Amino acid sequence: MAFVMPQTTSARHSPLRLAAVLSGGAATTVMLGVYAKVHPAGGQATFKVLFDSMLAFKSWFTTAAMVFAIAQLLTGLRVRDRLPWPRTAPIWLTDVHRLLGTLTLLVSLPVAYHCLWSLGFTFSGFGGRVFWHSVAGCAFYGMFVSKMLAVRIDRLPRWLVPVLGGMAFSLLVVVWVSSAAYYLTGQIG
Repeated sequence: MAFVMPQTTSARHSPLRLAAVLSGGAATTVMLGVYAKVHPAGGQATFKVLFDSMLAFKSWFTTAAMVFAIAQLLTGLRVRDRLPWPRTAPIWLTDVHRLLGTLTLLVSLPVAYHCLWSLGFTFSGFGGRVFWHSVAGCAFYGMFVSKMLAVRIDRLPRWLVPVLGGMAFSLLVVVWVSSAAYYLTGQIG
């Protein structure tokens, strides 16, 4: 049996709750961006785990986050009956979907820490790539906060959680393309 979200009528939607959800994410985005800009970037790795450089560490962890995010996107599409396979969605698929989101976040946090603490927010460099990377990185966590708030708050439009999830995924793609893809293809490093 497929997981089906309960129907709500548009008359029951609360614009104030929607504003609170979006404001929470916007505030998170702005706070991260301001911190990254104001904090003096050290430029040094605080840890590299099993990698020879901070860029290698960040690139491979971001790639792992992308793999988890792609799997979460696919499970989310199946949970909402947007993919036909498997024919009947297993009851545990929702738990797997949540676990994949948690793993995406956990794997991305050390990368964000390095970006915020060691590198900061940059307005110039590499033809604007670093600026857009910084904006997308901050916005990813803001979108994540909005999505988590939307999951927990009642009386919101049914489409909101998947839209916020899709936007968070898109921002993570921008982060990956503007950094890890450059490193993994040998364009920086």
